Amino acid sequence: MATAAHNEIGQLDALRQRGRILTYAALALFAVIVVRLGWLQLARGGFYKDLSEDNYVQGFVVKAPRGLLLDRNGEILAESRAALSITLSRRKERDDTGVSRVLSELLDLEETLVDEKLAESRTRYYGSVVLVEDATVDQVARIEEHRSVLPGVKVEVTPARGYPMGNSFAAHAIGHVGQISDTELAQREPLGYSIGDVVGKTGIEKRYELMLRGQDGSEYWVCDAAGRELYPFLGGPTREARPGHNVVLTIDAPAQRVAEEALARHDGGAIVALEPATGEVLVLASSPPLDLNALATGLSADEWRALATSQEHPLMNRAIQATYPPGSPFKLVTAAAGLETRTVSRSETVVCRGAYKYGIRTFRCWRPEGHGVVDILKGIVESCDVFFYQVGARLGVARLMDWTERSGFGRKTGIDIGGEVDGNVPTPDWYDRHYGRRKWSKGVVINLAIGQGELLVTPLQTACYVAGLANGGEVVTPHLLKRIEGYSGRVLGTARTGVSHQLPYRASTLEFLRRAMRDVVETPRGTGVLARIEGMDVAGKTGTAQNPHGEDHAWFVCFAPADRPRIAMAVLVEHAGGGGAIAAPIARDVMRAYFRIADPDTIRRAPAPPSEETIDDRT
Repeated sequence: MATAAHNEIGQLDALRQRGRILTYAALALFAVIVVRLGWLQLARGGFYKDLSEDNYVQGFVVKAPRGLLLDRNGEILAESRAALSITLSRRKERDDTGVSRVLSELLDLEETLVDEKLAESRTRYYGSVVLVEDATVDQVARIEEHRSVLPGVKVEVTPARGYPMGNSFAAHAIGHVGQISDTELAQREPLGYSIGDVVGKTGIEKRYELMLRGQDGSEYWVCDAAGRELYPFLGGPTREARPGHNVVLTIDAPAQRVAEEALARHDGGAIVALEPATGEVLVLASSPPLDLNALATGLSADEWRALATSQEHPLMNRAIQATYPPGSPFKLVTAAAGLETRTVSRSETVVCRGAYKYGIRTFRCWRPEGHGVVDILKGIVESCDVFFYQVGARLGVARLMDWTERSGFGRKTGIDIGGEVDGNVPTPDWYDRHYGRRKWSKGVVINLAIGQGELLVTPLQTACYVAGLANGGEVVTPHLLKRIEGYSGRVLGTARTGVSHQLPYRASTLEFLRRAMRDVVETPRGTGVLARIEGMDVAGKTGTAQNPHGEDHAWFVCFAPADRPRIAMAVLVEHAGGGGAIAAPIARDVMRAYFRIADPDTIRRAPAPPSEETIDDRT
């Protein structure tokens, strides 16, 4: 027992000894810390005070690359490229007046603009404000040379839109991007948008903005007083930027290219091509074109004013926003209305002597000597005005315009980009409102029957109508979206297609119209012989619409192959004259591009038309 007690006392002594050692060690460590703190505060306090004021942690937004836009075959139409941007960050005690003066001189900018951007940067506790987007090498060099007197001014690598197919390729379909406006910011701030963000302004860029927009990242750097990043600050909540989704369009780039090159040879116009069974937009071309890169990087006030007030109206998407008299292609609607109401039969004939008298007025046919004996098939194939004058007179304004509305005109098609207009179908109520009740002549129907007068349509509406004829009467809502893909290529979603409306025609009427359109192109007397393609029957209808402001507009509508249609098209060329001579060959070339018929020698030499007027079927 004594031995056990002795051992226990020895263990307690050892523990006490260790406790004393630990206590002395802790006291020594504490003394070192106190001495070190005292030295830092007393001896080096001024140094670290200055250092803390000169160096600080700055948060930066890492802009996410915008998603790609691709055509139906995977060709890139719009991408994100690396651009150098001159930006402004918030700085305490900065002489903004002096900085503004230097920047305006170095970059040749208006001082008021620089002042606005500097004021905006003072409200930013996070991120920076873009002063010059996509800066030139010369601008960057000037900034770097004067960096010491420009606190908070830096050159950043930012994503910007690039257009591998050209800055104007499919411009009105793609649309342009630009910095978010105050109005847009108020609407989208709950979705995470902030001042300085780039958003879609028109076209596909605007319609699918939320898909194309990526998720911005963030990073933190320790910076000196001049705004130079010294080293990363690891304590900040950094986040990697995530690119936006890729949008695959229905556009066929080779066909689009041919369409745009053809329109570029004329004053202006539009070409729309659709896949009848699906409503996919294969071509959507509008001329004059736009420079998407200039719009994205920003225009000066004078440049924007010149663009917006240009008499050529390049900002207008003529495919969906411009309206025109439909000309002779509208004779298909008049013919359908006449057959459906049994106002005219297929066997009925009239004699065309070059003119038709209605009341006290005489309305002339485009062929002065007349077409002779004409039935409805010949009336379409040779585009006889006199025949359709008489059909229109029998129908009257109310019935003809009712069938026009039921055929899809006078309302938006529902395409998935903004800005589309309704066009105009002048019903009797419309005439009453504009000219006074019963103060207009019923003779207006004569012009309406051949697609003239106050009747106005868009090229897209016309293409949809022709696609409906090709598709057995079913008009599918047109759309530019084919599918959405993730950055890795995984398909996230596809376009929803739906039937817009059914043409109100019997199957026999649809079959007759398709046969007549085929004969327009494929028979010697047809006005559309210049649209022929070797080895493929094409169905079409030419037209030349009178233009009160200048030369006539050229129309051609078509679908091919005639027996199994895969493409339906409307071509409108402003101030160009005859539809058969000008618009039909353009449609032929676009179809050849779409069907990849590359060798021009494969086109069958079309026989000469019966006369110059047959091609130039003026209405």
